[in-house]
Amino acid sequence: SDSGPTNALAERLSTRELQVLRGLCEGKANKEIARDLGIQEPTVKLNVKTLYRKIGAHNRTHAAMIAKEAGLF
Repeated sequence: SDSGPTNALAERLSTRELQVLRGLCEGKANKEIARDLGIQEPTVKLNVKTLYRKIGAHNRTHAAMIAKEAGLF
């Protein structure tokens, strides 16, 4: 599929991590993301931690910035 260079980032993340990242980009709290995805909040926290490591983010704001620069959402 021709998604160009923007999705080198997406390819490193699981579907769940992408869903969580989208929530972060929308400024949602872990609790809201958990509710949206029908999963537990600790699971969201774990996904957040993993995706930070994968994309090299330090915090929510940084993660959202990286995702936006990559043209993800």
